[in-house]
Amino acid sequence: MAGIGFELKKLFKGKGFFSNIKAYLYSALVSLGPFILATIMIVSIQLLLVYMDKPLKEKELFIAIVIYSFIFAQIITSGFTMIITRFVSDMLYSKRLGYILPSLYGVITLVVPITAVPAILFLWNSPVLLEIKLTSYLLFMEIIITYLMMVYLSVLKDYMKIVKSFSWGVASTLILSYVFIKFTYLDTVLGMTLAMNIGFLLIISLLLSYLRGFFKIQSTQKCEKYFYFLTYFDRYYSLFFISLFYTLALYVHNFIFWGSSIGIRISSTYIYAPTYDVPSFYAFLSVMPSMVVFVVSLETSFYEKYRAYYSLITGKGNFIDIENARKNMSRVLWSEIRNIMELQTFFSLVFVVAGFYFLPVIGMSSLSFDIFLLLVLAAYCNIILLVVILILLYFEDRRGAFFISTTFLISNTVFTWGTIYIGERGYGFGFFLAAFLSLIVALVELRTFLNNIHYHTFCGQPVIQKQQIGLFGRMVRFFYRNQDQES
Repeated sequence: MAGIGFELKKLFKGKGFFSNIKAYLYSALVSLGPFILATIMIVSIQLLLVYMDKPLKEKELFIAIVIYSFIFAQIITSGFTMIITRFVSDMLYSKRLGYILPSLYGVITLVVPITAVPAILFLWNSPVLLEIKLTSYLLFMEIIITYLMMVYLSVLKDYMKIVKSFSWGVASTLILSYVFIKFTYLDTVLGMTLAMNIGFLLIISLLLSYLRGFFKIQSTQKCEKYFYFLTYFDRYYSLFFISLFYTLALYVHNFIFWGSSIGIRISSTYIYAPTYDVPSFYAFLSVMPSMVVFVVSLETSFYEKYRAYYSLITGKGNFIDIENARKNMSRVLWSEIRNIMELQTFFSLVFVVAGFYFLPVIGMSSLSFDIFLLLVLAAYCNIILLVVILILLYFEDRRGAFFISTTFLISNTVFTWGTIYIGERGYGFGFFLAAFLSLIVALVELRTFLNNIHYHTFCGQPVIQKQQIGLFGRMVRFFYRNQDQES
């Protein structure tokens, strides 16, 4: 969400209904762009396959390719995107815009080769057609690049450019899918994955063009330090693991069920558990509105109180004013959390009621529906948990956020394994219990931190700030020193 606050504040300054709509749309695109994109593409192509009466095996293989690509791309990039978010935010604040775009090239150059090895090993012995392997691999790489680019989209001032980029990508994917299947002799799965490749390539090209144009206008600095962002791993390495552990916790329950008796193997390559995965997907759709509202509330109403508190500290305010500012900040913060809880309660109930009517129509079994009901509750706890983690990171309580994300990952793994042994009546309860327990831990941590925020602010900082150069800092310094000497 680097930089999104600057744009949201400007949008909310404009009075009127349409200004608010623009702000929420901007928040939705930046925070949920890839998820919305994936949902639209998957649902639309599934409908296309049903309309054209394609075999079930082809549908399952295509869905497995897409799901694996999105899930593992999110897991692999999660830690890097958190570090990059901090880096981009700092560069925006210090007005060192010339460092931002090179860091995008740098992180792509670093992450893509790292992920290439496990992807190639995974597909190497697969009996799937070589052409499908190639397009699946390219799709995975493109989704990784898209996730990394999402951090930088919050810098763009024109959110309509983001809308147009995603719209062109989705439209081209759907049109090409129809053309490849209807008018060519390409294998169905190959045609659809090829269409998605072209769609994502178009999205990446358009977004990169917009980013290059923006930084060319905004920045007069010329910087070619593509890997300077690596220095942030020395100072903020905990951010990498906080995000990685939380993202792993989101999917570890699915992975465990993949290896259970309800797991299904597709083309001797992909494993998934439709009895559990399908209700899991629908349950997580219920939290999308709350995520958008949280981004808006965090960057607008809460930020003003947050800034007032720290402005008094840096501006040498007296203790009474600082304490009053702390109370106001805490009051607004808890009020925003309650508002999100109430909003999510409403949407959770809406999804449960809608599920009673629509899920049986699409063929969901009674077992999957029971799992859905539990996972809606789990998703409720999970979104509030994420809200608390992000707030703690706002206050630089990385130790508390790390403890919570680790608790979430370990408890979800243990409890889900337990539900496998309990049997069908316990499916979904493990994830709910882990999310609920982690949420309690998170709320206790937040309350404790807010009650002791004076201590963390005044005594948690070193008396003399001394920049320590770690392993990554030395590597970056050595690399660019040699580069300067060669030039």
